[in-house]
Amino acid sequence: MTVKFYDEKHEKAYGEILARMKSRDCYHRTVAYLFGLPVTREHVDDLFDFEESLIKREGLNKGWQTGGSYKTTRLAFNLWNGCHYDIEDGNEDLSTCSWYTPEQIFVVTAFAPYYWEAVKIRFDISEG
Repeated sequence: MTVKFYDEKHEKAYGEILARMKSRDCYHRTVAYLFGLPVTREHVDDLFDFEESLIKREGLNKGWQTGGSYKTTRLAFNLWNGCHYDIEDGNEDLSTCSWYTPEQIFVVTAFAPYYWEAVKIRFDISEG
C-alpha cells in the first residue's frame, strides 16, 4: 500500500514514532501516521504510552490542543479502540460521542485527505 504523506517531516516523524512502538500492526501504524502530522508530532508523548503500548486519553486535556489537533487526536483514538472509553469509564456523557463522528472530524480541515489515509491504513484499504 502506498501512503500519501503531508510533507517530508510527516513521513520522517511517522518512521520515528513507529520505530518507538512495540508493534507494526494496523493500529500502531495508524496512530504513528496521525501523530506524525504537524498538529500532533511535537506532543506524541502526551498522546501515546510507548512502554505500555496504549493511547493516553488525558492527552486530550493538554493546553497545546487546538481545533486541528483535537480532530487528529480524536480520530487516532477512535481508530485505536473505537472510543469505547467515552461510555465505559463513566467520565464522559453521551454528548461527547458526537465529537468523534466523521462529520465533526473531517469537516473544515486541511488534514482530511490524510485522515482518509489513516482510515485506509487501519482497515487495509487499497484504492485501485
